[in-house]
Amino acid sequence: MTAPTLGRRSWLLLALLFGIGLLNYLDRQTLSILKATLKLELELTDTHYSWLLTAFMGPYVVFYILGGRLVDRLGTRVSLSLFTGLWSIANVLSGLAQTFGQLTACRALLGAAEPGAFPAITRVMMTWFPKERRAFAWSLLSPSLTVGAILAPPLVAQISLQWSWHMAFIVPGIVGIGLATAWYVSDRNPPNFPVETESPTVTPPLKTILQDNRVWLLLAVRAMTDPVWYFHLSWLPGYLQERLGLTLSQLGWLGPIPSILGSLAVVVAGWTADRYVRRGISPVRVRIVMFAVMAVMAPVGAFTTFATNITAALVMISLVAMVCQIWFFGQSMLVADIFPKNSAATIAGLLGATGATGGLIINALAGPLIDRAGYILVFVGLACLHPLAAILLWRAKPLLSTPAAQ
Repeated sequence: MTAPTLGRRSWLLLALLFGIGLLNYLDRQTLSILKATLKLELELTDTHYSWLLTAFMGPYVVFYILGGRLVDRLGTRVSLSLFTGLWSIANVLSGLAQTFGQLTACRALLGAAEPGAFPAITRVMMTWFPKERRAFAWSLLSPSLTVGAILAPPLVAQISLQWSWHMAFIVPGIVGIGLATAWYVSDRNPPNFPVETESPTVTPPLKTILQDNRVWLLLAVRAMTDPVWYFHLSWLPGYLQERLGLTLSQLGWLGPIPSILGSLAVVVAGWTADRYVRRGISPVRVRIVMFAVMAVMAPVGAFTTFATNITAALVMISLVAMVCQIWFFGQSMLVADIFPKNSAATIAGLLGATGATGGLIINALAGPLIDRAGYILVFVGLACLHPLAAILLWRAKPLLSTPAAQ
């Protein structure tokens, strides 16, 4: 099967998406990096800091759903420009904040604007890349989040030391406004891939979308698998310091390794998946087999707590990071494979909100469990989730392979 030729604009938009994704993760990291500075400057307590986190996460969950609906109704040109512009304005205003209340309002605006980028990316990839080339192109975006998280500490620190903490918010905000403008100018005249041309253009009601059993299946899978990654993001840096004795400096060098390897694994998986799709194998089947192969590796995470040195721990953590990132990437692909373009962003938003809610729950439960029984119960429990989700998807292959309702 010969894949359609891609124009230069597709690759330009992919580059802009990379920048937007990088900025998305960099901007959300700025507050945590400047925590100690802001506590002194604005006379904040740890309780105040927890309220700032809640001010971000509350709207983040809600607007994951609303953002997806806006993408399906407004299209990606308007919606992604709007989301990127709003969270960039929130960053600029954060740098201008003089009180705790002002900073809280800015964090809430950031949390409302940022999640809409991910449903928008789903629709962009469906619009500008044919299914035969989509997985590899999509996989190239995965490192943007990792790069954003890696660049945040040195970049924020350098800007703060060179100028002030205010500029650490303002400079990325100005860059984001520029990216939003560039996106609005560039996202126009999309290609028309005949094989995937769809007649419906009206976004179906949310009630209609939720009547589809396939949506509920993917929601269940996302609820089962996302908590593993959220736990790794929130708890493993502390685990490596407290249990294996890493210093903060060592963590800065070694901590990004699992994310980097996970991103590389996604690129390899995307390239491999495209090869099989071009051979005529169903994209849905390719994704599910990929999930099953990676799920076999997930139980390794149960043994993390038994690692006696940093090398062994990093190997296990990196394997789990590969599983998590390929599943996250693959589930977005699965939405594009199964559902029509006029509802894909809404469904991606529902999945993202479900995953974020699972992250909130695991982070709330993990603390008491670790205090009472240590890390072992948490690691063992999380190691079972991807295999269970893989079994669920494998048994549901006939359901997922049915044509999407138009």
